Amino acid sequence: MSKTPMLAFCALLILALAAHALANGTSAKGLSVSKVGGQIYKGGTAVLVDTEAHLTGCLRNIFGLFNPCLDLVKGCAGVALTPIEKPFDWLAKAAVRPRAAGKKESQGIPVPEKPKLPKK
Repeated sequence: MSKTPMLAFCALLILALAAHALANGTSAKGLSVSKVGGQIYKGGTAVLVDTEAHLTGCLRNIFGLFNPCLDLVKGCAGVALTPIEKPFDWLAKAAVRPRAAGKKESQGIPVPEKPKLPKK
């Protein structure tokens, strides 16, 4: 089904169920739409609370097993990645290392001296 007919069907179903409550009326047996809606709401919330509790427990168990494995991987990563990190560390040190002492460094632009005036 495409979305438009499905939306129309849902809207009609909601209006059909809510028509009695919107008209402030009750059915012949005394069971109003609001009572049925309340029972459905209570049942739905109970199911959601139970599902959330089960999912939370499941996730706690999974991550309870996952965290020690992650700690082990982090501990071994320094040893395992040393061959990869050493060239990068060497390049970083070479980039910030001062220039070789054998080369003459420029002293900047020389400042001219002021001429001395003759004494009178």
